[in-house]
Amino acid sequence: MGLTKTEELLKKFDYEFQRKNNVLIVKLNYSQRIIIDFSDSEKIKIKDKLVGWNFLTGLIEMSIKNAILYNFVGVMIITFLFVYLNLKADIINLVFFYLAFIVWVLLWSMFYLIKAENFKQTLIRWNE
Repeated sequence: MGLTKTEELLKKFDYEFQRKNNVLIVKLNYSQRIIIDFSDSEKIKIKDKLVGWNFLTGLIEMSIKNAILYNFVGVMIITFLFVYLNLKADIINLVFFYLAFIVWVLLWSMFYLIKAENFKQTLIRWNE
């Protein structure tokens, strides 16, 4: 996998990207970035990142794995608050919003993971 070959293929398929020395930063939809590091001639590092406004972390920049962990901790804190406070008033609405939040996190996590892995596999296939 070469830097120039990857750059040419990204241009050919109209991907938006930036080149910083030996690093390509590919911009995907919904504030997702794939970072391809060609610094080491032995191996190429491919990382993912969520930046700007995204549906998992808001304005906080982090990798997809960290975003999933971040949301899991948030769900656990909310769960313990619900159990500890033993909220009696209008519990049906709280359960609905709680379940909607969990479904939202799961759907967007799967979306970002699938998109990142598909792009990584495409890069590998291009440069075989």
